Amino acid sequence: MPFKFLILRILSVSVIIHCSHLGFAQSLENINTGAVVKQAKVSFDGSKMVFLANYFGSFKPYISEYSGDSSKWGKPIKIFDDSKIDGFEIRDLQLNFDNNKIYFSAKSEVKPDFDIFYSEFKGGIWSEPIELEIGVNTTEDELGPAISADEKKVLFTRPLPPDAKADEFCGQLYYTELTESGTWAEPVLLPPAYNTGCVCTPYYSRDNKTFYYSSYEDIEDAEGKRVAKKQFSVFWAKIDGLFRYNPKPIMSIIGDNDLVYPSLDRDSTLYYNVGEYSKGEDRITSMILSKELSKAFQTTEMTLVTGKVSDEQGNPLSAGIQVINPYTTKVYQEAFSDVNGEYQLFVPTNEQFSLLAYKDKYSAQSKLIETKQLTLINDFELFPSVDVTFNVFDEDFYFPIDAGLSLYDSDFQLIENMQITRGEQTVLALGQELNIIFNSENYFPDTLNLPFDEEVIFDFFDFDIELKRKLKDVSLSFEDESGNNLGLEITVYNVTRNEKTKRTVKDGKITLQLRDGEVYEISTSAEGYSYYSAELDLAQEQELKEMSATLQSVENISLVLENITFEYNSYELNAGSYDELNKLVSYLQENDQYKVEISAHTDNAGPEKYNLQLSNLRANSVLQYLQDNAINKDRLEAVGYGESLPRFPNDTEENMAKNRRVEFKILAEN
Repeated sequence: MPFKFLILRILSVSVIIHCSHLGFAQSLENINTGAVVKQAKVSFDGSKMVFLANYFGSFKPYISEYSGDSSKWGKPIKIFDDSKIDGFEIRDLQLNFDNNKIYFSAKSEVKPDFDIFYSEFKGGIWSEPIELEIGVNTTEDELGPAISADEKKVLFTRPLPPDAKADEFCGQLYYTELTESGTWAEPVLLPPAYNTGCVCTPYYSRDNKTFYYSSYEDIEDAEGKRVAKKQFSVFWAKIDGLFRYNPKPIMSIIGDNDLVYPSLDRDSTLYYNVGEYSKGEDRITSMILSKELSKAFQTTEMTLVTGKVSDEQGNPLSAGIQVINPYTTKVYQEAFSDVNGEYQLFVPTNEQFSLLAYKDKYSAQSKLIETKQLTLINDFELFPSVDVTFNVFDEDFYFPIDAGLSLYDSDFQLIENMQITRGEQTVLALGQELNIIFNSENYFPDTLNLPFDEEVIFDFFDFDIELKRKLKDVSLSFEDESGNNLGLEITVYNVTRNEKTKRTVKDGKITLQLRDGEVYEISTSAEGYSYYSAELDLAQEQELKEMSATLQSVENISLVLENITFEYNSYELNAGSYDELNKLVSYLQENDQYKVEISAHTDNAGPEKYNLQLSNLRANSVLQYLQDNAINKDRLEAVGYGESLPRFPNDTEENMAKNRRVEFKILAEN
């Protein structure tokens, strides 16, 4: 043998070990004491080993963990309680990439052929055996399951045809992949180049392509010299979808014994079992050897990526980690963080990948990495909710409005109602699709869909929502004193938004579409006629509004100016008078050919002389307001009539209020 062996003889068992990884050779005594150990396979990261051992008279599955501090393998721990595997015969164990699942072959009294099973590590214990999908298992033996690092590919063997007269260890390699629907594809027999006679114990490496297996055949070197005669030797092979790589025997480890159960740790060291099938009357000989592989037989150089997934408070999270090709978006590998939030995975070195961490009802986080080193550390922080700001605007004029929102799930079941104001943040939980309906009085509702059941990367969102104002039809009609339709110009003043527009009415009738819930003033301008003004509060009007007005000729008549009031016993104008006075200003500006008289009147309360003086002062206050608003003094005349021209008897408070008035009259044209 060309190796340096560490030879241990324990009772009737001869175990020969050579190990080069992290000091494996230092101690396997905890594993080998008083037992036969066989079918050993090292985990992808080299931290654990699973095997069968007969510590207590019958072979049971065990697991041991390597301690870097002591450079020793820990005491083997029985994987299953006997009650969980009662009636099962188990063999061919292999850990998955995260070391939280074991795949193996097993048969039982109920089903006497070997099928592929797995067990999951949950709550500190391994579960009862769970049978792999029926599409893989048949009434034949399925042995030696080899799971890829991404757990999307499986290699295994089925027996040779009956006419081959092979022993129980001979088989043929089959291959299956996990489909996008989450089921296993129908297994296919690998091409003849991979199935030369009798094969067994395949093992997938961490690059998801390279695999190793044992084949029972003659081996010749490059010069045609036979170096192995009808025994199991370890072969290197690749699967790339096209099966372009012919398997090759690893010549450097060929000896005089059968070599089976190859496995590979992260340092490209090959582990294999020697002589496991050699039988004597009172003993079984089993040896575990290792060999550093040459470049030709190594896998693609891989980078170990480790890290921790936690929430915003630093609490660990069990989450999924996807390795994604950033150019094709294809998922290269997927792993999961453990209960401590820690994860590890291998990716090809000197390449670029996106790492995506995700968890149900949490956000996702993506990071771009370049694997220029042999080890990388990437931590992730996920959050269960996001801050959302909704800015609701008027669609036509884009001013902010207050609104209410109703939050619904994907089935439009109400979650809650809330009021929002511009710039105010709302916290929304992740994990489900949300439908939001925005409502504001006098506006049509609008809907926003938030797919928070999918991957959410950002912790803050800002949405601008535009609501369309409802409109009301308002019909206007104007006629003269004889009932004839009157063409004129109207001014539509939106008091709510301080917006003014002018419209021409040709035949005395017009229908306006006005914004629901707002206040308008409608005023007219028709040459030779009095002006008309009316307020329209659409917040109070629920039905279709119709307005009609009769305009009087301005020749030789006085028109009362509505809503012109003064302080009690004063000629000081009340602020409420300015709207009406501004309408008069507009009328005089648009009809600059007129000279007008502004007259003031009182009731009969108080001395007549006092009332006459007060009315003169009030008329001049109005005149002064008009002058201050650019109406030429030469066009204006102010007259106070006191109590001399009442319109109504001064017999009630209501009539006396009507007699306290301001009028204007057209005197002449310039």
